[in-house]
Amino acid sequence: MAKRYTLYILLLLTSLPALAQRPKPAAVSLPPADTVYFDRDWERTETLEEVNYARVARHDAAGKTVGTVRDYFYPSWKKQWEGKLASEAPDKPNGLCCGWHENGQVSFRGTYVNGVQQADFRSWRDDGREIKCTSLLQEALPLSTATLHCSNCLHTSRKVFTVDIPAGTVGIVYKLDVRDEGQPPISWSTALAVAAVAGSGGAAAPALLGTAATALNKQGNNAPPTVSTKCHWYITPDAASAQQFLDTKGTISNENTCLRAALNTPQETRPIALPAGIRRLYVCVNNDNYTTDATATLSVQALVQACQ
Repeated sequence: MAKRYTLYILLLLTSLPALAQRPKPAAVSLPPADTVYFDRDWERTETLEEVNYARVARHDAAGKTVGTVRDYFYPSWKKQWEGKLASEAPDKPNGLCCGWHENGQVSFRGTYVNGVQQADFRSWRDDGREIKCTSLLQEALPLSTATLHCSNCLHTSRKVFTVDIPAGTVGIVYKLDVRDEGQPPISWSTALAVAAVAGSGGAAAPALLGTAATALNKQGNNAPPTVSTKCHWYITPDAASAQQFLDTKGTISNENTCLRAALNTPQETRPIALPAGIRRLYVCVNNDNYTTDATATLSVQALVQACQ
């Protein structure tokens, strides 16, 4: 027995140096978390009496959030929101996020992509009842046509279509067609496209937007153009960018303000999911032909959501 005990001690002593020489895992260096405070309108404040919410987040050297961001009710410090942000001011959630009512009940859970809710999004009232939503397409901009004079003409070669977005809109589907003078005329009926999807009100918003785009795309344009027009265009919710487009002969310097920018794309039908709060869009179209006029035709459908 004594020999066995002595052998065990010797084995333990000989293994200690080997254990001591094993490399330690590298320490993960994270920027320190900071706390900022907000009033009831989610405006930053340093006045204690105004504080309603607090955010705890880590930021890199460029000021971008790193990892999970957590918001709290103040002064209870009960969790209000948790997730990752693609950017702040305004916040653009990214990935799986969750929110809570002040009584601790889950208020929502779902995935975002750059601030836009995805099909798995669900929300609940503070008594635990799930909020159910229905969706309906309606015209945000009826079929509209504008003449775009050639870029060397004395007249304007650009047009800004203004689209008023109904309250509750979660996305749009637009159809834009730009044709040079002398090309076959444009013809489609947006009413038929709306009717094709109006009965799908209970579908998830992304799926319904896709269905609407397919239906609108099937509306005929008569004969396709034989020449592809030279043009460029933007879709933006930013009024200053639309004004710059008009003032600078078709230029928007900060394309980050745009939801879509296209060059030499004479025809397009596409759905766009909209972040909450957008109430007006500007579709800016410029004719880049030197000597040929063009015609721009646009229609926009809004997917409006009502919840109860």
